[in-house]
Amino acid sequence: MFEASNKREASITLCLFPHLGEFIAIDTRKDLTDGPTVHVMSFEDVFTEEFRLSVEAGFSSILRKEGIGLIEMIGLPQEVEALVRAESMKRIVKSLNHGAGVSSARVDGGIGVLFFARGLLSIDQDQLEAAMQELFGHLLSDTQLTRLENELRRLISEEQAQEDSVRQREMTQLITGEPGSFVTLWQNSGNS
Repeated sequence: MFEASNKREASITLCLFPHLGEFIAIDTRKDLTDGPTVHVMSFEDVFTEEFRLSVEAGFSSILRKEGIGLIEMIGLPQEVEALVRAESMKRIVKSLNHGAGVSSARVDGGIGVLFFARGLLSIDQDQLEAAMQELFGHLLSDTQLTRLENELRRLISEEQAQEDSVRQREMTQLITGEPGSFVTLWQNSGNS
């Protein structure tokens, strides 16, 4: 079910949910004194003012590069995306290191991401357990694996509720004509 395109295992795996302020970090780095752990993390705890200032400084540096022309300006969104991604990973690793008492910011096995959206949200309990066993069964203790499965079920349920709420709002906006995520291609002003 979950096949990696790259067979190398990640040392840290993030389980992300598009509409939630929490995510799961599964830290299986070899140098952890207490062994592999499962963390439920809050975006507001990880992405603090320090994170925002760092991203702003990086963006300012990108924007102020000498000799920047139109082609480079067109590429700014990709550069900003790479900057935000890199800073995000640094903050997550820093937060995990702080909790584990690890001083090195190096992550030998890389960082993997499981993005829980759309079809993955409809995974049933047996499939979820089998997938987590396949991915992490050899890395996590039974207690940690059970915790991971319980937290995933909770967050999947919350994400499903959020998606339902978003769909309901979009449908209401569509019916009432209030501005939303749709675009009016043509509107008759009455002055034909």
